[in-house]
Amino acid sequence: MKPRILMIHTGGTLGMAPQGDPSSLAPGPSLERILEQVPELAKVADLSLAVPFNRDSAALEPEHILQLARLLREGLADCQGAVVVHGTDTMAFTASVLGFLLGGQGKPVVLTGSQRPLAYVRTDARGNLVDAVSIAAQGVPEVGICFGDHWLRGVACDKVSVHRYQAFESPNLPPLAELGLTIQFHPHAGAFERRTPAWVREALEPAIEVRTPFPGQPWLPLGEGTRGVVIQGFGAGNLPMDRPDLQAFLASCRDRGVPVVVVSQCLSGGVDLQTYDLGRQARELGAIPGGRHTRWAAVAKLALVLGAGRGRKEAEEAFATSWAGEPL
Repeated sequence: MKPRILMIHTGGTLGMAPQGDPSSLAPGPSLERILEQVPELAKVADLSLAVPFNRDSAALEPEHILQLARLLREGLADCQGAVVVHGTDTMAFTASVLGFLLGGQGKPVVLTGSQRPLAYVRTDARGNLVDAVSIAAQGVPEVGICFGDHWLRGVACDKVSVHRYQAFESPNLPPLAELGLTIQFHPHAGAFERRTPAWVREALEPAIEVRTPFPGQPWLPLGEGTRGVVIQGFGAGNLPMDRPDLQAFLASCRDRGVPVVVVSQCLSGGVDLQTYDLGRQARELGAIPGGRHTRWAAVAKLALVLGAGRGRKEAEEAFATSWAGEPL
């Protein structure tokens, strides 16, 4: 008996049509249309389709991602796994949020998309769809991104290319699976202890500033309504701490109880605010080391902490704890 898989289409390049082509999957694809273009899917699983919205992922808002989380939570009760068709631009952020919220469901949630539309002759969409459904049918309990020849843990990956079919990487964690002639799952796939706190709710705080410093950048005062800050520091988390405006910025955040998390601009490796004196100075002014959290995982985790009404203390604890298998 074929496993029952929920497919959720949210938009993105995969469903777009060539210019002037009336046979597009957008704005609302049907299961019949998808199976017509990719008939192999029917051999892998018994599919059901839901289209909660159809948007370019660059236009997603927190309510869309939380709507998706609720739909998955409900749908997985009757399915062995789920596939989420999603635009690539913010897929890593959505995968991070879903990983933190749904990591304990015990069933696979596989996000996928494409660099070229399914309607194109030369496209990566068909292969990505078949691979994603095939992985979901295996039952490995992970929330991850299936793209190109890898399945990656969602809370550990980032988009790294706008033109290569291997568009995503997880630099600090090996792939969950490699997709070739066979699907080869790595031993760590599904092997993590979920530690998302019970107080985390399906609520994302959007009032987070993300700052990426460069030499000479002025450190403007903290925004009036800002509730959290993520700084993409240099290397292991270095910041130009000899600048009085940066010192004043960090002191203002500390005094207002606004958590400041420092992650690295580098894809590989992470932040250690004890390595260099500049990092230690930032730590003394209240900066929280983000370790090897990706920029997307850092924003997602901080948004969930603040969305639950928690503050700096809980943020500090959150970034010292792997909630869903994210590297620290």
